[in-house]
Amino acid sequence: MVGVSAPRLAVIAGQGDLPLRLARTIRSQGREVTIFTIAGQADADFSEFNVIDIVLGTIGETREQIKAAACAEVVMVGKVRRPSLAQLRPDAHAVKLLARSVGKGDDALLRVIASFFEEDGISIVPVDRLMPEHVMPEGIFAGKIDETAKADIDCGQAVLDRLGDSDIGQAIVVQNQRILAIEAAEGTDEMLTRCRELIDMTAPPAILLKCAKLAQDRRLDLPVIGADTLQRAAAAGVRVIACEAGGVLLSESSDILWQEADRLGLSVIGV
Repeated sequence: MVGVSAPRLAVIAGQGDLPLRLARTIRSQGREVTIFTIAGQADADFSEFNVIDIVLGTIGETREQIKAAACAEVVMVGKVRRPSLAQLRPDAHAVKLLARSVGKGDDALLRVIASFFEEDGISIVPVDRLMPEHVMPEGIFAGKIDETAKADIDCGQAVLDRLGDSDIGQAIVVQNQRILAIEAAEGTDEMLTRCRELIDMTAPPAILLKCAKLAQDRRLDLPVIGADTLQRAAAAGVRVIACEAGGVLLSESSDILWQEADRLGLSVIGV
């Protein structure tokens, strides 16, 4: 159990319920939490916590707010939609950080932001360390995985590994060794929507593979799978979900997810 002397934790919250689940987990361990909700992004009800609203792009002000709240550690959790430049309205610090990461992708920008906090003595804590029960385990948890599915999973993994240094792709859809889609800026949900017209329901089942990128800083932006992902995958015609064990977060409890997979007729494996 975390003692009361542990530093106050700042939770920078994006979309979804995972930030709220994390905050409750940390509080149950006797640790103080302050929620920094990203305006226009965070959508859970944090009324039971001390909440401070922040705006994307005001990174200098955000760092000062975190320090003023006496938080020595920060965790970033929840989906964040990429804003347009018109919506971003960056402050002077953000302009400098954007200049340092221009043309280098989201991962590079997140690492620069993390360094900006660390320069002022604020540590970045990985989500998976704080709530290990929400990390994808290894094994088969719903349905069955045949040799064809295993071969497609291997095929997808090989492709994503080659793309790892390009800051693209936390997900891929494969059917019978054919690459149907790779996740880009649109995200997993929209990628699955694109697949609806491509999946052959008379062929061996299509698989969705989600994993962290090879060059990714795992303190930041780990891929997430939840009941909504399973539902969208099933609607698109995917029948097998494979996730990197230790590299993908579960937005709900594993019991709830495996029950939903069974209901949808999906097979789920941690690899």
